[in-house]
Formats: sequence, structure tokens, C-alpha cells
Amino acid sequence: MDLISEGIKQKLIRLEDDEKYIVYLHQAKRRTNANPEEKVQAESFLSLVLIYKYPVKRIRQFVAVQMGSETKEADIIVYDDDALKSPFIVTECKKPDVSELEFRRAADQAVSYAVAEGARYVWSLANSDEYFEIPAKKPKDRIIIPDVPQFGVTELARFKYAVGGGTTKSGQKLFPLELVTQDELTRRFQQAHQALWGGGELNPSEAFDELDKLIFCKLWDERKLRKPGEAYDFRSSP
Repeated sequence: MDLISEGIKQKLIRLEDDEKYIVYLHQAKRRTNANPEEKVQAESFLSLVLIYKYPVKRIRQFVAVQMGSETKEADIIVYDDDALKSPFIVTECKKPDVSELEFRRAADQAVSYAVAEGARYVWSLANSDEYFEIPAKKPKDRIIIPDVPQFGVTELARFKYAVGGGTTKSGQKLFPLELVTQDELTRRFQQAHQALWGGGELNPSEAFDELDKLIFCKLWDERKLRKPGEAYDFRSSP
């Protein structure tokens, strides 16, 4: 799905001045579309509405969050009620080419916003996606999860992707593997290598060897015959 085109069609957003600006119509917010971070912001908002099926009236962008004596801004908060009193998901967006360290900081920031607002879930995204659940009781250490809940789903599956997609008994939509361009595949390999390299914790050749192992495991897993809706073995899970 082309999220931007569909968002325009469904009157969720509007592009103005030769696409220099994007307007989020539900909040009448006009933003500079040339900002690389804005594309991530727009697509995450549209994903929450068009794919995850949250009512647009339960979504707010650019939300002020009180952090001690400072006021910060959460990119997107999804609420669990129409009165917007019960934060449910906090989403933090960064531009696609951020470093691994910057992405880690963004995830930490999103978690701190969720704790401050009392939200249960976190979605941090830039060149990749990370999802967390925040426990209701202390200690509020984040729990890694494979996805955030879709609207109306009360029980998350232990995986996000399955052969051919499908739907779980709890109503969660599963995603099929996506085709990506050669450039995107190269970018993801570079990203994985940088994460393994860890800023110098491994030398580059050792990191490359570890990346080779991951690629081999993934290819081997995808060659295994599976029924539609069956999960892959080589995947992230909570």
C-alpha cells in the first residue's frame, strides 16, 4: 500500500505547495515535508490509521509531555479512549539515516515518554522498528515485543510475520514478508553490520563474519516449507 497516496485519498493528509508541506487534517497541523524525519512521521501516523485501524480521533501528534521541570514533545500518542485521557501507544520517529546510537537514544526517549504518560506500548522507528511493552507495576523495565497491538486486539501473537500473512484467533493481522529493492537490502545489511560492529566492540571483519551467519540462518529458514499463516523460526519474539 502506498500510504501517502491512500492517506490523501482518505483525507487524512494533504500535500501543499508542490509537496513542500504536509498537512495533518485531523489536527490542522502543517509541517515541512522536505524534512526526512517528517516522512517517517507521516507514514507511521498513516500506518496506525490505515493498517493498525486506530480511529483517527484517538491519535494525537506533537504532544507535550512533562518530564520533571522540562516539557518535551512526543511525536505520536495513541489513546485508548475517545476523551484522550488514557495514553496507550507512544510512537517516536527519527530520520531513516540515523546512527545505531541515535536510534538507541530515540528508543530510550520514547520509553521515558511512555512511563511519564502512563502508556502501555512504545513504537520507535527510523531505519528499523522496535516495539516495547511497559509493565504496569515497578520496575518498569521495557519488554521487547514483536509489534504493537492493532485496534481491538487484546492478545499479541509472538510473531509479526507469517507465510502469506493471515489473522490470529485474537484478530491480529499477520504480515507476509515484503519484497525490497536492492538499495534497501544493501542499506539493511549495512545497518545490521553497524549494529554488530557496535562502534568498535568488534573489529569490522568479525562483525562481517557474524552478519554472514545471520544471513545464512535467515535464508535457510525461508527455504523451509510451511503452511500459510505459519510463523518463521528465525525471528524476534518477546
